[in-house]
Amino acid sequence: MSIEDARKRREAPLDTPSNLGSNATKDISAALTVLLADVCALYVKTKNFHWHISGPHFRDYHLLLTSRLHRFSR
Repeated sequence: MSIEDARKRREAPLDTPSNLGSNATKDISAALTVLLADVCALYVKTKNFHWHISGPHFRDYHLLLTSRLHRFSR
């Protein structure tokens, strides 16, 4: 394969068969992007609470947040 052929393949659009219109694809992509950003923010906040918890209920909250963090990583 020549360098030019490799460049053409890399720059070619994906031809994924779908019965969705281009507007539907863009809408779904936008919604999933927002959802992914929310999940990432929730993960970071949960991890922050997990590392900075203190007080009389430390163990209970620590275990709760640990289980939540394990669910995120699946």
